[in-house]
Amino acid sequence: MRPIFLIGFMCSGKTTFGQALARRLGMRFIDLDQAIEERAGMSVAEIFHTLGEDRFRSLEAEMVDEICRLTDTIVATGGGTPCRPGMMQRLNAAGLTVALHACPGRLYPRLMLGRQSRPLLAEARNEEALRGIVEPLLSERQHFYDMAAVRFDSSLLETEEEIAASVDRFIATPAFKAEYPNQQP
Repeated sequence: MRPIFLIGFMCSGKTTFGQALARRLGMRFIDLDQAIEERAGMSVAEIFHTLGEDRFRSLEAEMVDEICRLTDTIVATGGGTPCRPGMMQRLNAAGLTVALHACPGRLYPRLMLGRQSRPLLAEARNEEALRGIVEPLLSERQHFYDMAAVRFDSSLLETEEEIAASVDRFIATPAFKAEYPNQQP
């Protein structure tokens, strides 16, 4: 099976959903940011701080090139991964791209909880400041997210039951069935 690439804004549920989907389908799961951290020997935040965003994006592109050759793999990309020139074309050519999106009522609380580990959000002290950072960034990235083959609502990933139901809904989508007709749910 060609890989499935999960794209979307920070905290849209790519890792949570991707791990559950991979378990359900018996596939390998790769969190792109984690793979980059392992290769670089430092966290994404440290890479941004020490080497800069351009170097991080170069490492990211190298990892994507390697991952695109894999099969039976679910990949949770970073929120900015698809926004590099030519990246969405590369991902779309290599596998099924799925843009996850969560409603603001779910996305902002997730972002507030995880903001300290995200270099682009670390300065936000409250939800109003967070919105001031997120809204323009999300608007800037939306064009790239819209290039995905599938758009999927990831608002309901807070409990094990919601996660399982979301995986079931995804497996039942026409896009998944068309791409992976022999995959048993």
